Amino acid sequence: MDIRARVREWLLDDLGHAPFQIEARSEPVSEAEIRAKSEGILAGGPFLGVIFEETQRLLALDSPAPVDIRREKEDGDAIHPGDLLAVVRGHAQILLKAERTALNILSYVSEIATHTARTVSRVGEFPETFRGVLDTRKGRPGLMYFEKYGARVGGGVNHRLGMFDGDMIKDNDIKVAGSIGAAVDAQWGKRYMVDAQIEVQSLGELDEVMADGRVHMILLDNMDTETLRAAVGRARERGAASRTGKRYILEASGIKGGDLAEIARTGVDYISTSAMVRSAPPLDFNMKITRVL
Repeated sequence: MDIRARVREWLLDDLGHAPFQIEARSEPVSEAEIRAKSEGILAGGPFLGVIFEETQRLLALDSPAPVDIRREKEDGDAIHPGDLLAVVRGHAQILLKAERTALNILSYVSEIATHTARTVSRVGEFPETFRGVLDTRKGRPGLMYFEKYGARVGGGVNHRLGMFDGDMIKDNDIKVAGSIGAAVDAQWGKRYMVDAQIEVQSLGELDEVMADGRVHMILLDNMDTETLRAAVGRARERGAASRTGKRYILEASGIKGGDLAEIARTGVDYISTSAMVRSAPPLDFNMKITRVL
């Protein structure tokens, strides 16, 4: 994804599309502090530089000096109200015009990192077999990259970013194809170095997938813990997909606020949840000019 192009879109949404031309000599260089107003986990710091750089480009400033950012906190750090996160120095108009976009993305990505950290902590002490909590593709159009970055900073594990980087055979694919075997035929082996995952909603469908023997990554959708334990037992008894020899990797999804620790103890490898992104509570930041130089 072209991050700079996306940042330019955000800036133009705020600034409008009229051409800018600001005479640098008429505005002073200023210094500003970005501080936290909420408690959480910081994320999104690396995007600040891009936002200020693209603002300078859009304003067509004749000042050659780039904005200087001194970060006082790094992504993944715990933050509290009043904490100094960064000191920004540059042309006053760049700071003023970029302020809201910079704070918006910092807030949004930090919200996701914070909620992800809290979600992961609900699992408690991971069982030895458990590999992590996955995010999903349920997010805001155009913001998926940033959402997945926030989830990763918060301790989550990224699922596929989109259809382009991972094949998943879902219930609708099976419906269109007519059967599990036909749905696997439609996707199997079509892309080099890309494994497929298949969604099943019952033990019967799981048995069909294992009988087929090709797909080893299986999403166990909308199953209660008793059914999950039974599914894990069947898959572990088989051990690996018969036609590829690859160990079964099991993901529990559609958990609907269930006890993550209990689900992890069923023996699944992963739990996926959209809540890390879609249920993140708000975090607030501010940026104040502290010196005019």
